[in-house]
Amino acid sequence: MRRPLSQDQHTLAGAYALHSLAPSEAVRFEDHLAGCDSCRQEVRGFSETAARLAAATARTPPEGLRERVLADVARTRQLAPAPERLPEPRRRWGWGFGLVLAACLAVVVALGAVAADQVRQVRELRENEQRIAAVLSAPDAAYTTAEPMEGVTVSLVYSESEGRLVFSSNGLADPEDEDYQLWLTRDDGSVTSAGVLSIDASGVAEPLLAGVAEGRDSGVAVTLEPEGGSERPTSDPLMAMPLES
Repeated sequence: MRRPLSQDQHTLAGAYALHSLAPSEAVRFEDHLAGCDSCRQEVRGFSETAARLAAATARTPPEGLRERVLADVARTRQLAPAPERLPEPRRRWGWGFGLVLAACLAVVVALGAVAADQVRQVRELRENEQRIAAVLSAPDAAYTTAEPMEGVTVSLVYSESEGRLVFSSNGLADPEDEDYQLWLTRDDGSVTSAGVLSIDASGVAEPLLAGVAEGRDSGVAVTLEPEGGSERPTSDPLMAMPLES
């Protein structure tokens, strides 16, 4: 069910970028957009984030899958061509047929496990995208950008009603044998890991979704950590931003 158009049209930038407004609502918001520079910037940011989300769904089959399947097929004994006149059926299957059947079943089971794993990965990606879209289109979504260093921009979208935030960045170089790690910070100085950033060759980080403890987490920070991340920060923050609601 679609929400009615809010009187505060500034809150509809995320929903408009995701094409979740009714046609009449979209027309009215576009009228507002023509005279609101801040909303135009927010729509541009949301649209770029949504485009990165779409790219994140693309996945290639596991490396070596084709070679493994062909190798299994090559090792599987094939049945000889059937004679013109079939012999009388026997009561017992020969050992050869049993081995062939076992090999075929092994291949089917292996391929089934790979397919099931791929289905699970796709389902998890879609669920993650839906949660991110819910944050971006929430009525109370607060969108913040910063430039912590030259050539680097970061974006933070926080929704108190959803209890989550979405963090993304552009311009960070992918470090060798290290990872950029996002932390949720608190006023008492404690931190909680929100995960490591996945950065492509162009320096764009996939949007990272993190749950926020209301009344406890007050901001985010990014540090450079050993590959895979750390339980606690091992370096000074490269940047920090407060959560704005």
